[in-house]
This record gives sequence, structure tokens and C-alpha cells, in this order.
Amino acid sequence: MTTDLDPAVAIRVRNNALALLPAPFIAVGLLLLTVGAPLWVPLGLGAAGWMLALILRQPVALIANATTTQKRAATIVGWFSGPAEELVRLALVLLFLRTATDALWAGFGWATIEVVIVAINALAISSLLKKDDAKSREARQLLSEQGMIVPESPGWGLLERLAAIAMHIGLTLMLFANPWLVLVTLPLHSVTNMMMVRFAKTKLALAELGFTAVSAAILLIGIVLNF
Repeated sequence: MTTDLDPAVAIRVRNNALALLPAPFIAVGLLLLTVGAPLWVPLGLGAAGWMLALILRQPVALIANATTTQKRAATIVGWFSGPAEELVRLALVLLFLRTATDALWAGFGWATIEVVIVAINALAISSLLKKDDAKSREARQLLSEQGMIVPESPGWGLLERLAAIAMHIGLTLMLFANPWLVLVTLPLHSVTNMMMVRFAKTKLALAELGFTAVSAAILLIGIVLNF
């Protein structure tokens, strides 16, 4: 992927970002039809949990970026995503959630704030791609090395976010059913993320369909364990 100024790339990245936003609305529509009105406190706690997990990853990212290459640092942070998110999710389940429906809405809140932050970051990247100053060129080089400037169909991004919502709801339900399942969800989360990172650049369709299948299985397990 070239790091030269290319307005077409900026437009594609912006369109991909905007395509993510319908995912929470589609998901909440399905939830309203199946479980009823949202529970706002668990939903907000889920969103706060994701933000806390994001904050916990930052020291790891800073240390990794300061001590190794950008590529290796990204790998380290990717593997740490499982421990950061699943341990925070476990604390959320143990301390604040009282019913399976609480867990369901907490998982939705967790996934929804992720969609919003990912879309905002992508829109920021699209804005950066329109600039041609020295700092923007350096940033484009870094983003290109990390595989973050990739032309793809907006449809794949929407599917990925829907799958991620299913996965987060399923993982939260699994931990609510049995907190010891964190021994499964923690490595599963990291492995799933890293497989997506590895294959999305070269085999996008296969990666997205595989992620969707895994997420659907996780959601189904969570539902079966609780309802």
C-alpha cells in the first residue's frame, strides 16, 4: 500500500468508517424484538468496561513501542487484548451483573462503544490521509506498516462489527453463566483477534466469514448456558 497522498484512499476509509455505524442499530433492533426494552445501567457498565480495558492496554502499548519494532509491538498489544478485556469483563460480571438479561445488555454496551471508537478512529485516519505535511506523511507510513490503510468493501466492515457485537454478548453471557469460563474466553479472545490481524490483509473474505462463524458459535453457547 502506497503512503503517497491519494484522495481515493481517504474516501474509501471514510466510507468504511461510516458503514460501521448501522451495526449497533441493527443489533438493538433484534434485541428489542427478542428481549424487550434495554437495561440502561448494565448497558452503560458494559461500555465503561470496554473503555477500562482500552486504558489498561495503553501502558503495554507504550512499553512495547519503546522497546521493540512497531510490528512486534502491535503483535504484543494484540495478544494482550484477551487478558485486558476478559479480566475486566469477569470483574463486571462478578461485581455488578445480577441476571442473564443484565449480562446481555452489558455485552451489547461493551460492543457498541467499540463500534463508536473504531469508527471515530477510522474517520480521523481518513482526515489524515487528505493532508500532505511532513507529520501526516510520517503517520501514513506508520499506518500503512500496521495495515490500517487497506481498501476494502464497506460491507465487510459492517459484517465484522455485527459479528463483534455477537461475540461480546456471547462472551459476557458465558462468564455470567460460569466465571471459570474466563480460562476459555481469555485465550479465545486473543487468538481470534490475532487470526483476524493475520488473515484480513490477504484473505479478507475468509477472515470475515470465519470470524462471523466463531462469533455466532460464542453467542449460541452464551444463550444456551443462560436461557
